[in-house]
Amino acid sequence: MLGYKITFFDLALNTLLDPLLLGITALVYLTLGVCFLRIKSKKSRLIILMFVILLPLGYTAPTILNTYSGWYWYGYELTDHKLHIKAWLVDEVVDLEDIEIILTNSSDWKPTLRKFGYGSSEVSMSYFKLKNGVEAIVFRHKNSENFVVINTSEEYYVIIHPEVEEFYKEIKMEK
Repeated sequence: MLGYKITFFDLALNTLLDPLLLGITALVYLTLGVCFLRIKSKKSRLIILMFVILLPLGYTAPTILNTYSGWYWYGYELTDHKLHIKAWLVDEVVDLEDIEIILTNSSDWKPTLRKFGYGSSEVSMSYFKLKNGVEAIVFRHKNSENFVVINTSEEYYVIIHPEVEEFYKEIKMEK
């Protein structure tokens, strides 16, 4: 059994450490800090303090909700000629008998627009539009020069992570 999995903790940490999100958060906290110092009303200060405490929970809430609904991992698992893909609200099993698979580094197959799902600097998953216009289910953890594109008769899947070449070889052996 070959698999590549990331956990809730990986996603939560990535969410909290995303550079863009950190910049926005710093700006929000700086603004709230200035407001907190200028406002004299105890009620207004309490509201600002509650917002400061609850803001990081808002970032990680979707991840926490998915995890406690039975989603303990994201990624893929390869067993018995089937590929199980979990990518943020996508939980599909692909039969490897009737697929086309390519290992490529062509920018045409790279995700460009997230239609629905999760996306940050290191992790992207769910429904994306690719540069070539095709819509696909994408699982990306970190980056890789090469990536795997799987075409079934109904759906495209793109898998991107540092160990993707090993994944490609294993699928070719399974077929």
